[in-house]
Amino acid sequence: MIMKKICLFIMLSLCFATVYAGFDLRTAISYIGKSNLPFDFTKEGDLYSSYRIYNPNNVIPDKIYENFQLTEYFNARDNIDTGLDLCFTCKLGSDLYLCLIRVGGIIEPATYVLTSVNSSYKVVQSLEVGVTLAGSYLKQFRITDNRQVYVYRLVPTSNASVSFRTFKSVEAYVTETVYTIDMAGQFILTTPEKRVSSTRTFSRDELEKMTQDLWELH
Repeated sequence: MIMKKICLFIMLSLCFATVYAGFDLRTAISYIGKSNLPFDFTKEGDLYSSYRIYNPNNVIPDKIYENFQLTEYFNARDNIDTGLDLCFTCKLGSDLYLCLIRVGGIIEPATYVLTSVNSSYKVVQSLEVGVTLAGSYLKQFRITDNRQVYVYRLVPTSNASVSFRTFKSVEAYVTETVYTIDMAGQFILTTPEKRVSSTRTFSRDELEKMTQDLWELH
């Protein structure tokens, strides 16, 4: 009886350790439901299902930003409370998966990374496409059915760092950058970052309650 309890304890401990540390990409991709393109990363989007993954050799970028300029950050691997979660996958042909990975913890801020994965479940390339903060979307993206990725970012006019923790308002405008995912899974820059909106001042409360997506601001 004692031996059975010991064996059960060991098995539960191993299961807990596996879940806490995360799954490999092959396992996580097999678990999560597959989606189709086009795809819009919106406030109303359904990304509730996710699986924690581990990141051997840190091949997937794991920055968690702390200011609007996206120049101050820490790495998820350096904090026990943060990690990487696979929350979206679709097939690109027969040899590629396109994965959306959330980098963060229980609370925001969080960074979203698109990662292409080949048929051997090896990372081909990654691209940062989203940044969220307590309901505010500071960077968003859309993927068309012809593999184009439109990335929108709220860019502050000030060069001085605007901290996520302490800001009350920020003067900013929206930019758009376009990439194409080629057959090898590389993100090819097709349209460099350009300004697509006027400048305006956003209060913290306004950003948190705003229902518009960045591409809808003019």
